[in-house]
Amino acid sequence: MADTPSTRAHPSGHAIKETISSLIVAFIFAFVFRGFVVEAFVIPTGSMAPTLLGKHMRFQSPESGEIWTVNPWDNNAGNPLPVQGTQSTITATDPMTRAQIGAELSADMGRKVTTLSGDRIFVLKYLYSIYDPARFDVVVFKYPGPTGSPVTAGQQENYIKRLVGLPGEEIALVDGDVFTRKAEGAAGSLTRSDWSAPNWTIARKSERVQRELWQPVFDSSYAPLNPDRNLRTWFESPWRGLAPDGSTDTAWTIDAQTSYSHSSASPTTLSWDSDARPITDEYYYNEVADGDYRNAKSAYAVSDIRLAMGVEPEQDGLKLAAVLEARGHEFRAQIEGDRVVLRMRPLAADGTPGEWRTLEETTTKRTIKTGKVSNVEFWHVDQSLQVWIEGKRVAYAEYDWSPALRIEHTLDQPAEELLRAVRVSNPLADESMYPQPRVRWELEGSPVTLHRVRLDRDLFYRPGVYNPGFARDGQPSLGTHPSQPNILGPDQFFVCGDNSPNSLDGRLWDTPDAWVREQIDPTIGVVPRDLLIGKAFFVYFPSFHKDKKVPVPDVGRMRFIW
Repeated sequence: MADTPSTRAHPSGHAIKETISSLIVAFIFAFVFRGFVVEAFVIPTGSMAPTLLGKHMRFQSPESGEIWTVNPWDNNAGNPLPVQGTQSTITATDPMTRAQIGAELSADMGRKVTTLSGDRIFVLKYLYSIYDPARFDVVVFKYPGPTGSPVTAGQQENYIKRLVGLPGEEIALVDGDVFTRKAEGAAGSLTRSDWSAPNWTIARKSERVQRELWQPVFDSSYAPLNPDRNLRTWFESPWRGLAPDGSTDTAWTIDAQTSYSHSSASPTTLSWDSDARPITDEYYYNEVADGDYRNAKSAYAVSDIRLAMGVEPEQDGLKLAAVLEARGHEFRAQIEGDRVVLRMRPLAADGTPGEWRTLEETTTKRTIKTGKVSNVEFWHVDQSLQVWIEGKRVAYAEYDWSPALRIEHTLDQPAEELLRAVRVSNPLADESMYPQPRVRWELEGSPVTLHRVRLDRDLFYRPGVYNPGFARDGQPSLGTHPSQPNILGPDQFFVCGDNSPNSLDGRLWDTPDAWVREQIDPTIGVVPRDLLIGKAFFVYFPSFHKDKKVPVPDVGRMRFIW
């Protein structure tokens, strides 16, 4: 039978109907996916810098080429102005800021600086039937503290921090590191904590996380091509070439070089000058417009460091050692041919050494060879010693100290004195008590050229005291002294910001918001499980390149989050 108008199909209408149905289904799946699996967030502040950036400024040194980020200076009611440097106190004679590894820059470079947006991230929501949060995850959660106005379920602000404490643990933050043990006593109890007990262990980070968390202190790669000695610069290398007797070794060529060379096979030392460049937990991200980082804010000496360089010997037989003097001990990693030895020994107050203790002795196929550049790293981190050659760990050893022993060795004072119960203040928060580490490379057996000579430091979780007006006014910050124990219940987590000096986190949170206190958990300083959202895992949209006529996303800064 021939088609008639009443029986003929309408393919165009059918296609439209199918398209609309598909779009509806797609939107449903998108909303379900967003609600239960992955959600996007924007980083508002710099409390996780430099791992994640909130609104920020970006600078590049014209002398060294180094690029670095800085927290906005000029704000209006807490919101950074679109253009920075218009309200800051910058004079013609003051430097704008100081690069991490470069130089003081002219005041003009600090004026009319574009404010860049914060990182946009994807968050994988926690599905507790599949997996739980892990230590050192970067987590997003609802802030449990007061917001200044009454809130109800889901109205708390979204925060992002690094998870350092898990349910059922007691946490101690000592000399910048995280120590844990199985909690004893009721959650939230303020009973005295015993930091000398033998059941404490240090929380060690995985390689992937640790590599992301190293903070640069110096890198010879950023030596200027044309340093101007008439300017106030910071280009002079903190490394000093010394002979065995401590005098200057003239066989070294170091100053204003990206690579350092030693023209002799005789024993020599490349020694770090801590007076010229202290190794501290200072963040250049936090610098003010006209401030000198050494005077702007107190800083703690950091002994968890990484030494790295490319080694190019001219002949066979090079002997190489990385040496660190810190925490009342000398730590040494010796490389001779295919043999690697890790050792430590105590040092008396007058510097007199005790007996060596060999922690690890091994052989490796990854040797330092003539005619090529071998990349060598020495790590002293989380109470471990590590040697890496060409990106592979060839030697590893640990030493296990309790929090009390760590304090006693680091500060060279009886731990019992410093850890006795206190009602106000925090004796461990005096940064002047933390001595600078002494660092050096020892070399002999061949003339050698060293490339990309750098020193990095680890995160350092600072101790402190609660601010005036807080429920615990004047008392030590949570977990930074035994008198303020940090004991986590079965559904409680503890978090800290990577930008430790400038992060409002579990160490100093006040009494929770009334709704959280009454409906979820009244404990100070913790994130209840019900407020956890998920794990941040990818920066999918970094800020735009600045000073472009057409906005161009900085896709080179897209990255996974560790």
